[in-house]
Amino acid sequence: MADTPLPDAEAAAFEAVTLARHPERPRALQVIHSVFTDWTEFHGDRLFSDDQAVIGGIARCNDAWMMVIGQEKGTDAMTRVRHNFGMPHPEGYRKAQRLMRLAEKFQLPVVCLIDTPAAHAGIGAEERGQAWAISSSLITMLELTVPTVSIVLSEGGSGGALALGVADRVLAFERAMYTVAPPETCAAILYRDASQKARAALAMKPLVTTAHEFGIVDELIPEVSQGIHVNPAVSLAAMKGTLLRTLAHLSSLPIDQLLAGRMARYGMPLSKATAALDTRKSSRTRKK
Repeated sequence: MADTPLPDAEAAAFEAVTLARHPERPRALQVIHSVFTDWTEFHGDRLFSDDQAVIGGIARCNDAWMMVIGQEKGTDAMTRVRHNFGMPHPEGYRKAQRLMRLAEKFQLPVVCLIDTPAAHAGIGAEERGQAWAISSSLITMLELTVPTVSIVLSEGGSGGALALGVADRVLAFERAMYTVAPPETCAAILYRDASQKARAALAMKPLVTTAHEFGIVDELIPEVSQGIHVNPAVSLAAMKGTLLRTLAHLSSLPIDQLLAGRMARYGMPLSKATAALDTRKSSRTRKK
C-alpha cells in the first residue's frame, strides 16, 4: 500500500528539515579545518572518558586565538558511530565546560559549533547525570568572563544544543534548524505518533529563520538555496567574516557590560552575574 500523500504545506516543512539534515553539510571538524588554523584538540572530561560527540581545542582565525568547541556528527558510517551521530553524553558536556574554563583562564573567546539532534538519551547517560551536565553547561556559559559566540551549523535540537548555545551572540546558517525538540520527538509527544513528523514540522517552524524573528538567533549566515553543501567555500568564508566581526565587537566591551548583556538576554538576575564576576576576580587575585 502506497504512503498517504502529505499535504503540500507539511511536505514543504519537512523538506526544509531534510535539507538542514543533509548528510553532506559541513560538520564541525570540516568547518574547523576550513575556517581556522593551528587547531590543537584537547580530550577528556577528567572524570569518565573522552566523548567524541563533542570536540574542542585551541585554534586561530586570522591573528585571533580562541577556544573552539563543536558537536561532531561524522561524515560516513564509521565516523558517525565514533561520534555517536553528534549526540553528546554527560562527559562531552563536562569536557566542554573544562575547555570553557581553560579559555577563561587564558582570556580566550569561546566559539561553539552546534550540530546535534539532541543529547544522548540512553540509560548510561542518564545514570551519569545527563541533565546535571547540561544544566552545568548552561550556568558555565552564563558566567564566563570572556566573549562567547555560538554558530548553528545544521541542526540544533533540544537541551543538547542549548547547552552550547547560551552565548553573547548566536549565529546560524540560514537553512539550518534550531528547535526545542526534533520534529519526530514533538510528534511523539503532541500526537502520540512519531510518523506525524511533517505535521509537527509545520506546527513548530523549526528553521532558524523563525528563531531569528524571535531574536534567539542574532544573525543568519547566507547559503545557496540548494544548501551549504553545494558550495561550502562561499558560506564558510561568510561565516569566518561574520565571526571575526562579531568577536571584534564583543571584545571591545568591558566585561561588566558583556555579562550584564548576557544576563539580560537569558533572564538571569544581574546580581548573580556580579557575584560570578567578583568570584572570578577573587580567584585570580589569590592565584597571583
